[in-house]
Amino acid sequence: MAEMTDILVIEDEDVLARSIVGFLERRGFSAGFAIDGQSALALFRRERPRLVILDVRLGRENGLDLLPTLRGINPEAQVVVMTGHGDVGIAVEAMKRGARDFLMKPAPLAMIAGMAADLILQDSARPMDVTGVDRIVGRSSSAIDLRATLRRLASAAEGQQPPGVLLTGPRGSGKTLAARALYDCAQEVRGRMESVDCSVGGDGQIETALAAGARVLILRHVDAMGEEDQARLARALEADPGLWVIATTSRNLGAMERKGAFRPDLLYRIQVGWVDVPPLADHSSDILPLAEEFARRTAFRFSRSRPRLTGEARVKLLQHDWPGNVAELENCIERAVIQSSDGMIAASDIKIIDQTERDEVVVPNLTKMEETALVKALRVTGGNVSRAAEMLGISRDTLRYRMEKFGISRR
Repeated sequence: MAEMTDILVIEDEDVLARSIVGFLERRGFSAGFAIDGQSALALFRRERPRLVILDVRLGRENGLDLLPTLRGINPEAQVVVMTGHGDVGIAVEAMKRGARDFLMKPAPLAMIAGMAADLILQDSARPMDVTGVDRIVGRSSSAIDLRATLRRLASAAEGQQPPGVLLTGPRGSGKTLAARALYDCAQEVRGRMESVDCSVGGDGQIETALAAGARVLILRHVDAMGEEDQARLARALEADPGLWVIATTSRNLGAMERKGAFRPDLLYRIQVGWVDVPPLADHSSDILPLAEEFARRTAFRFSRSRPRLTGEARVKLLQHDWPGNVAELENCIERAVIQSSDGMIAASDIKIIDQTERDEVVVPNLTKMEETALVKALRVTGGNVSRAAEMLGISRDTLRYRMEKFGISRR
């Protein structure tokens, strides 16, 4: 193991450990690995790495049991735990024991390297004026895939007839940010951009934007566009194939088109590039890096030193389901930064404004929901068990068992 090691990987699968170390070293980090707790502690004492990537399962050992010892030897070292997919409970326990962050396995090597860069380089790793796909913060597969998709669409937009792009997803998921990131990537080629919020202002906004010389239109809440503006835009796209439209919506435009609420010719033009921006609950491993980024930006805006999240604050962030998605998280962190003191964001600073309302919501009966889903899948497939099982994402044997459990017939 080389001197001045940046990163220690503690992973009992030798091949995986070597792959992670090799990938990190090719990106400029010095790294080494250990395959069990005893050798890991010996290397940690000798090399004093700045970052430890710790697998929760080390053969018969529990990796979390190493956390107190690692923290006791060097409290300044940051520890990231790797846990199985969907094991957020273990990640929360790791936060309570002093871990800085977590990764869900199988974690792409690029995600691991991104986390290493974020945690080791800290503030210098990310300037305030980022553009392009660097606007998209996160190390999850969802964030990596989104950045890759935006790059491909930006490349396609460099032609004479750029494909229309529709970004769909729940409110607050970051669709407008993704739209701006996409435009940034092709700005030099495509030219002037106008952003239009179709949910305010009524008809006439498209004509105004085009009169201003826009070559790119970012249309927020395109589902709210009035009939006249839909017609104007459809005509503009027909007359000028070089006009690039990037639209966002949280509604199903296909369903609106079938009801006559959205023009089919316009839908087919703007839904060539189709990007689904997932809810935050689907990429929970991005909660902490997003929170860190929001804290950094908020502190900069208010000329304050960047506060750090305590372990208890991190746990509280991970335990919330974030129905308001990234927008809700950003609001929460902005409030926490303003209320924080001593350079730390404590759990008490994390105030979820809609918690009380949500606690009063009636929770649906999961058993009834399961039964309803089974009946619907069988009805749609005409009683075909194989197709119904595929639709539900379960095996045929599981479906048959549940049919017997609820007394459901094929017909």
